[in-house]
Amino acid sequence: GKDRGELMDLLEFLMPLVPREKPNHLLGIADVESIEQAVRFGVDTFDSCFPTRMGRHGTMLTKHRGKVSPKSGRFKTCYESPDPEGWGMQDHTMAYLHHLVKAHEPQAASLITLSNIMYMNRFMQDIREKILNDEI
Repeated sequence: GKDRGELMDLLEFLMPLVPREKPNHLLGIADVESIEQAVRFGVDTFDSCFPTRMGRHGTMLTKHRGKVSPKSGRFKTCYESPDPEGWGMQDHTMAYLHHLVKAHEPQAASLITLSNIMYMNRFMQDIREKILNDEI
């Protein structure tokens, strides 16, 4: 679909027509909002460059702050962890990430990308638990 609404309308129509006993994969869709909706229609797996592209371009996915851009000036003197539960982020501050991004240090993209991948892994773990608990 051209937007999320059209995609969900398409999934609502198509998913009852595909075999439920086989894995159903949605290629190229991996943003949190789309996954939350698509799982309800019976999509089992997803893959996309979404979390890594976001990381390479300086956007960090966090549980407590949502999507953040360490490049923003508001983080220049923010000495809090970007995501206390994020991969390897307990030892870094938003100010440090801000510095890395502003200085065009390759380590910034690496740290943010790895953190985004771990965020998505935790997110999918939460989805699995909700399915097992019949919450979805």
